[in-house]
Parts: sequence; C-alpha cells; structure tokens
Amino acid sequence: MCCIAISTPRFRERHAYITRHLHTIWGADFEIMGIDGTVAGRDALPGSELSPVQVGCALSHLAAYGSVIARKMPWALIVADDAVLPPDIHDILVRVEATLRRGDVVLLHNLPQHRAAFSTVDAVSIGDYRLCLPMSMGGLGANAAYVITRQAAEGILAANRPVVAAADDWGYFYECQAITRARVMSPNPVTLKTFEPRPFAAGSKAGGLPMTGRRLLQPLLAVKRRFLSARMTGNTVFVDEASPYGTMAPQ
Repeated sequence: MCCIAISTPRFRERHAYITRHLHTIWGADFEIMGIDGTVAGRDALPGSELSPVQVGCALSHLAAYGSVIARKMPWALIVADDAVLPPDIHDILVRVEATLRRGDVVLLHNLPQHRAAFSTVDAVSIGDYRLCLPMSMGGLGANAAYVITRQAAEGILAANRPVVAAADDWGYFYECQAITRARVMSPNPVTLKTFEPRPFAAGSKAGGLPMTGRRLLQPLLAVKRRFLSARMTGNTVFVDEASPYGTMAPQ
C-alpha cells in the first residue's frame, strides 16, 4: 500500500502532526510532499482565477500522482496534513481495493458545501460503511483523504498541467475524462484535526491588519470553521435512485 501526505514544512505544526500520525497509524512506508503556494502562482494557466494557495495545493497533488506513477503503484491513499486516519485504515483499504477499477477515485472524507444526494443503488457495503455514487458531481467537495488509481492519476496529470482546476474539482476531471468514476465512503472514515487557521495570505484583507488584529481574528475564524464543518456534515442525503455516473466515463 502507498500513502502520500500533502504538507509543506512551512506549516510546522501541521507537518509535524501528520508525520507523527502516519508513523503511528500507517507505519514507516509513506511519503510527504508539498509545494508552497506562495511561490507557485506562475505554474497556473494565464488568466486562471485560482489563488496561489490553490495552485500550490494542485501542484502538490500532481506531484503525488507523479510519485504513484513512477513507483508503478496500482493505487494510492492521498491525505492532507490535517487528516485523522482510523486505526483500521489498512483493513478498510484492502476492502476498497477489491472494488476498484481503472480510473477510480474514492473519497474517504467528503464535506459537500450544499445539500448533496448520493445513490444507494448498487452501493457497496464495507463493514459499517458504504461506497456510494453521487447524483451530482457537485456533491464531491473535499480532497482531505482519497484513494486514487494509477490511471486516474495519469489522467489528472494530463488534464491539469499547467494548473487550470483546483485539486478537488472532481467534476472537471470527470468531464475531461481524466477519471472514470468517483465514489464516497459514508460515513466518513477519515476525520479532520482542528488547527488554528493558516496565516493570512499577503494581499488579503486580513493580511493588511496589524499583527494584533490578526491574532484577535484567529480564534473567531477557528470557531467559524468548526461551525461550517458541522453544517456541511448534515448536507449529505441518500436516495434510492440510480446515479447518472454509474457508467465508466462521461458521454
């Protein structure tokens, strides 16, 4: 099994956390890679509306895909630096692997920003979890932890270099035929660790505040993040209807 964490050493607390966590839960065989968004803007397509942080994130995931391909791994687990893996992650992945086909992506953590429906038709049971297809690709809203096959990694590398889409724009990758199927595991087996919000980016409204003002805003933003996360968790619903994404690729 291959596990790659997305993290940059500049965020020392998060980088240290994911290193310790993976050593404890995963074992010694994992990689950590990340590209700093503050220096990555030039790698986006001219005219892109993505922020430097989004571009850096996308490039980090592309680098992870390159590693999967170079190592000739059939699939890999990609995790963010705030992911909390369950103790039985290896057992879960063995069972997920049995369901994979070429071009697959499986989200182990999903937080749709709006109400999102998922199909129970042909859902695959894995212990207390189910693998479900979305009724709309807009229901896929995260990349904190996911399984990606080598074929999907190759497809996204071809479709998103130079960077034109955020790393979690699964709908775009599906329409580009970079991936052939995307499913979610429900309930989320992977949770997120709460950190203080990342430092404000230069040029942002908050970034222009005096340091004292920024420090006062940090706790408020942390509370807001927890509130939004709880609200998004309730946005997932299940329907007894066939998903339009049950085919191998978009028409």
